[in-house]
Amino acid sequence: MFNYFQKSQRRRNILNKIKSNRIIINKFQSPLGIVPSKDAKPREGFDFELKEDELYSYRISVSANKIPYLFLKLIKLFPSYATMVIERISEDINRDFDIMMSDPDISKEEIKNIFKRYKELWVECGFVGFGIIDERTEFEVFINLDKEVIINTPYENVNNINSILGYFNLLNENPSFISDFEHWHYPLSSVVSYEAVSESEEYIFDYYDIINNLKHIYGFSIINRNERTIRIQPKWWNVTVKCLGKCKKISSVSSYYIVANTIEEMETLVDEKMKDMNIENYYIYDYYNVEPNNYNPRNLNLSDIRICDFENAPFGIWAESDIFIYRTRNIASYFVNKNYDLSF
Repeated sequence: MFNYFQKSQRRRNILNKIKSNRIIINKFQSPLGIVPSKDAKPREGFDFELKEDELYSYRISVSANKIPYLFLKLIKLFPSYATMVIERISEDINRDFDIMMSDPDISKEEIKNIFKRYKELWVECGFVGFGIIDERTEFEVFINLDKEVIINTPYENVNNINSILGYFNLLNENPSFISDFEHWHYPLSSVVSYEAVSESEEYIFDYYDIINNLKHIYGFSIINRNERTIRIQPKWWNVTVKCLGKCKKISSVSSYYIVANTIEEMETLVDEKMKDMNIENYYIYDYYNVEPNNYNPRNLNLSDIRICDFENAPFGIWAESDIFIYRTRNIASYFVNKNYDLSF
């Protein structure tokens, strides 16, 4: 299984360089995307409590270098098929987090492969959490945004879990957690940017795009879409659309700034735009509400050059950003998202 971040020598060099600057406190390795305060004195171990519905909960403080091995050991306790869970800091102005669940029939082996392929994202990025859940028993193992390992389990798994914790010398019941003190979260791409690499290399480490690709492959859907605090009226949208040309060999990605009052209105505007461009094969890759005065004006193409104010733009597509055109070898990858209404 190839590792996405180890794919080229350049990526490996970047990773090795930023890992060499990792914060280590008394042999406890902090994740690259978590910066603890000077008051933090992290210590490995776990908190354990009985939750409602006879579920037991573990909160585990563990050095970053051990997290991948601990997670893979715990996965062995799951049945053959389970559901992936991803939490990320949201781009939506009205939602702090996106909590996403995959299709429920992902094989355990495939989940292990996804974890290994993007290991640095799940373990090091302070803007992302990753886990697995058996929806039948509610058994869950999750690496949260603070990079603590959270386990919710029925009692039948407790002895096996304790054995695994003992294997990693984590059976200390007096842990100290980084998150109990002031600390700061950073995405992996920001950590990379400190090394003065190019924007294209930062993009390789961008959590949002990596997760969006996984979202459409494994049927991830946002389960907390309606759980938000309305800070800005949800009518200004940033929408990214992936299109496939008629020859089935050329693909393009473009982003639109849209004024619409509902998701349905936004989708209708995109569909009309695609029809005007004679594009039959497309899907909405991502969308979220934005602050209308907070956008990058570079390479922005206004639909009507007389209306240069997004906040006061009328209903419709206000502008289009860069269009990326590239060749595609795996046409099947554009048909995988069976849960999305606009998939073709």
